Amino acid sequence: MQKRNKTILLALTSMLAAGSALAGCSKEQGNESADQPATAKAQKRGNISVMVYDRGRVPADEGTYEKNRWTEWINKNGPVDATFVPILRNNPGEKLNVLLASGTAPDFIQDYDALNKNAWYTSKQLMPLDDLIEKYSVEYKALLKKYPILRKLGTQDDGKLYEAGAFVPSDINWVFLARTDWLKKLNLEVPKTTEELYAVAKAFTENDPDGNGKKDTFGMSLGGGFNQNIFNWIFGVPGAGLALEDGKMVYPWKQTEAIAEFKKRLYQDGLIDKDFAADANGEKAKRDFVNGKLGFYTMQWADVKSTFEAFKKNVPEGNVIPIMLPRSQFGQFAPALSGAGATPGVINAKAKDPISVIKYIDFLNKEETVKALKWGIEGEHYKLDANGCPAPIDLEKNKKEKSWNGDYSLVSNPTDATLKCDPRIMDIDKSTPVGQEYTAILETARKTYVNPQTPIPGFFLNTPALPNDLNMINQSVSKLGDEYSKAIVTKDYSVQKATQTAKDMWTKAGGGKIEEWYNTYYNKNKDKIVTVMDIYEKK
Repeated sequence: MQKRNKTILLALTSMLAAGSALAGCSKEQGNESADQPATAKAQKRGNISVMVYDRGRVPADEGTYEKNRWTEWINKNGPVDATFVPILRNNPGEKLNVLLASGTAPDFIQDYDALNKNAWYTSKQLMPLDDLIEKYSVEYKALLKKYPILRKLGTQDDGKLYEAGAFVPSDINWVFLARTDWLKKLNLEVPKTTEELYAVAKAFTENDPDGNGKKDTFGMSLGGGFNQNIFNWIFGVPGAGLALEDGKMVYPWKQTEAIAEFKKRLYQDGLIDKDFAADANGEKAKRDFVNGKLGFYTMQWADVKSTFEAFKKNVPEGNVIPIMLPRSQFGQFAPALSGAGATPGVINAKAKDPISVIKYIDFLNKEETVKALKWGIEGEHYKLDANGCPAPIDLEKNKKEKSWNGDYSLVSNPTDATLKCDPRIMDIDKSTPVGQEYTAILETARKTYVNPQTPIPGFFLNTPALPNDLNMINQSVSKLGDEYSKAIVTKDYSVQKATQTAKDMWTKAGGGKIEEWYNTYYNKNKDKIVTVMDIYEKK
């Protein structure tokens, strides 16, 4: 692994974390259910509620996230009756906190945000899984033995397991795309440093790269969280956290200030759309990209296929490639990866039938379930090729009927059969030019980003949970980011002044207590912490 400067970023706690939910939990209720004999439960089909991310992708004639062909398949073939509760993917914690506080949250919650789960754990709104899995699980219990990292990632500081998830090989999750046709037209190279990135963004904005004689292009965008995240990764901050400097953990003021300085240059020099603050969900930035008006664009891989197809339809002459994140003064990093253990699944402490939730998790990890939710139905969506991998029968049918169902299997672990088949190209027609370009983007992204020499920023892979009183401090300093936003858009308000104001807010709120807590935690748990480098280990 490359040597990082002396600063190692630790993804620990968000200064913008959602407020802690206040409802208590009923341990007696949960334990009473868990202690019932297995034979009694086996005679009665359970009924549970299950959260599913709502990404707005279900075609109207396929139904809704509550009811569609896959929810029906799950209930027809599974051991319990599941009622699905869609939660908008953008900021799910906000809605879930309300539901938990009111006692109406789903029995089985699936959320990738460690900070949300930590807040629920510290407020005792989650149920420990150890005894439930030991007594009532077959499939998932075996997976914990096969992939010990799942237990490490899902265990909280009381030593109990609270989270269920999937261990899959590390793979790309985000891509930072550059318009290579614009680079070629303007005789520019792929930027390798942040200064080169600025220079190329300036040329993309000012030198008419699309050749229409108008000044209607931008180098980059700050619309949506993903176009903000890319700067965190470039400058070595994994979205939030404390930094380890000279053996001591502190808030990463240096990195945060550098990010704000870079964004301010882009904004003040007119290299980004100045209405970015109104584009909170990134839809405007996406439209600009697919219409050929952005030189650099960040997106999650789940959106690449549909977005790339729209881009090629609108700009058939356009070409993009994923590029390595430019090197900053803090080192060179990659965007966040998927795989190596994601544990989004937790059981609501007030779940009336947690045994049925365990049965549901086991069902999601049976080979026939994994194949159905990942591949579709044999004979309808695919046929097996000579290698035993799914070959799509009708790509348009698959796009309509199954391209949107991935959030029903967030805790499904791949089987030996599915591991040998690349899910990213399963529904791609590589005989078409667009299919070939998409495949090339995939191959380039993997070579570029899944590399321990340029790792994802951070240290912790599983974020430790702060005590409630420290979470309250986090909540009280949630406006730290507002100071930097003000500095970015206000010419006469310096980033240095914003930093001083933010530091004062941090100190007055008691931020030093957070630093002290994490220093103690880090020094005490160095040997058993799951680090980001575990992503790159072969299992």
